[in-house]
Amino acid sequence: MMKQYNQQQKAQENSRYGEAVSELAEIFAEMVHNHDTFGESWRNIKLGVKAFDIMRSLPDVLPGEYETMAEKAGLLDQMLDRMDETVTPRFCISVREEIARIDPQNEGNREELQMLRDYIDLSLPMEEFCHRYGRHLQFDPVERTAEYEAVIADVEAETAEELKDCLRGMGFCFGYWSAKTAILARYGIEWRSPSVMNPHVIFD
Repeated sequence: MMKQYNQQQKAQENSRYGEAVSELAEIFAEMVHNHDTFGESWRNIKLGVKAFDIMRSLPDVLPGEYETMAEKAGLLDQMLDRMDETVTPRFCISVREEIARIDPQNEGNREELQMLRDYIDLSLPMEEFCHRYGRHLQFDPVERTAEYEAVIADVEAETAEELKDCLRGMGFCFGYWSAKTAILARYGIEWRSPSVMNPHVIFD
């Protein structure tokens, strides 16, 4: 009798969360598509936020979807694989802190979490961060700020709209950086592109 009750309870829980799970599956599929499509990864910023909200609304174990807390952590890790974590480091820190809660033995997550915390630590010089984490190209330190992170999804959307009729071939990066620089300026953010930050590197 008790076994039958437990099975009924699990069925009711799965039914209750079914809509959220279906929506999450659709978001994950879209994130994979964006990640695999040139120039579309920026779309995963807002999708990642939406997916994380749904994941937090789900229990730590959901039979039929993920059987352990570590499996749920793995889903969150897969989501982050489809994002550039240094574009929205504070958001990604919150995701990795959740992974740490439900999968505390995950050493890889601890390392990535420390990298993100170092990234937003403005007392750590950009050059030292690059040396510590093997980044060969320097970047504008403004990218580490909360102000930049707060607007970057909208900036990327506006940049994509402005360049929607441009061919994405050789030299496209310069048009992209120029448009992004101008749009960020309208948000009150002065940004220097990779070509400005790395004058001795040839970009195409």
